[in-house]
Amino acid sequence: MATEAKFVFRDQLSTMAKERLEPSEIGEMIKLTIENDAISFTAGEPSADIYPLAELKEAFKNVFDETSLLAYYKDDFGLIELRDWIAARMLVDGIAPGWVSSENILLTNGAGEAIQLVSEALIDPGSVVLVESPTYTESLLTFRKQGAQCLSVPSDDEGIVPEALEDILSKRSVRFLYTIPNFQNPSGRTASLERRKKILEVAEKFDVPILEDDPYHYLSYDRVTPDSYLKLAGEDKRVIHTNSFSKTVAPGMRCGWAVIPGSLIKQMNALRVSAGLTRAAIVQKGLVNYLQSIDFNERVNFLCDTYRVRRNGMMKAIADHLDPLGIKTNYPSGGFFVWAEVPFIDDVKSFARFAVVEKKIGIIPGSAFFTQDEAHKGNNSFRISFAKVSPDVAKDGVLRLADAFDSYSSNRL
Repeated sequence: MATEAKFVFRDQLSTMAKERLEPSEIGEMIKLTIENDAISFTAGEPSADIYPLAELKEAFKNVFDETSLLAYYKDDFGLIELRDWIAARMLVDGIAPGWVSSENILLTNGAGEAIQLVSEALIDPGSVVLVESPTYTESLLTFRKQGAQCLSVPSDDEGIVPEALEDILSKRSVRFLYTIPNFQNPSGRTASLERRKKILEVAEKFDVPILEDDPYHYLSYDRVTPDSYLKLAGEDKRVIHTNSFSKTVAPGMRCGWAVIPGSLIKQMNALRVSAGLTRAAIVQKGLVNYLQSIDFNERVNFLCDTYRVRRNGMMKAIADHLDPLGIKTNYPSGGFFVWAEVPFIDDVKSFARFAVVEKKIGIIPGSAFFTQDEAHKGNNSFRISFAKVSPDVAKDGVLRLADAFDSYSSNRL
């Protein structure tokens, strides 16, 4: 007869481990969307139907001919051919200043690992990290895992408010400022060029580094993307810039990078090596084979044309069916996301569960994207992703959403 175990390992888990093991709002809504066979406006990831499968298969054909790639890879910064390609591309596209070369680029297992390494290198327990309001949930969790206190800086349609940033920096010692300047997740907004210049001036005044997370840079549908913080900072070199191939090639490649100034790149790489974190040289080789075999501009144009149609379809459906209800939305000029605010509901988390179960439409409540002290700011907001949604499905989903608002409001009367 089996006896009941008396020792429970969960009791030994760290506070942060327990927190990370609790279902996130985003994960819970994605799970409910799948379980209820609902239309999904939840997924913040690329659409699988536009992955370059044939080209990738061809690019990986001869990778195993280089048997050295199967052994331990000696270049700890990552495959030099891929780092050279990234550096050249960033210079050609005006993302990087002239000092950037392959020597300043560290390849990582996605941009998430790059942000993790920055956190390990710069954050002490109790350190203050500034973030936008709202901001990307996974980065918040990464910073907090290192013991950071995350504080929100007020933001508007042009990005971080410089006066608010200066006020905080005049009162607090801050380790760094984290920002997603282009087509931000979750708000979809893009910081204007003038706003970026002012933010950089404030950062220079108080000698604060900037962590610039730029995964949506190439997904610009209506206009030229403003200069990056990395480019604007020039020789000042206070900006660490991260990106990945998840949005332009495929997320399953798990290949990102960080542009890191000075000796910090060696220190960050040493942290990665000491943790036993390695990258797949075979994947990097296949990826660079693919990139060297295509016209990257054509690839970007194809992605933008595809996602622009989906963005336009979503925004038309919103204009037709949500605007009349008084729901306020932004009009993103790129990326994957639309941010919505609902003046007549003060608990969107409850509404989102009602909508996915009763009307078969999944959205992400806004409270998932705020720091702990500002979670209430998301009570009347939500995020929509159009990346995987055709115009017809967008119309159907928005109609369901409008019906859900009507039914939910009626039930509360």
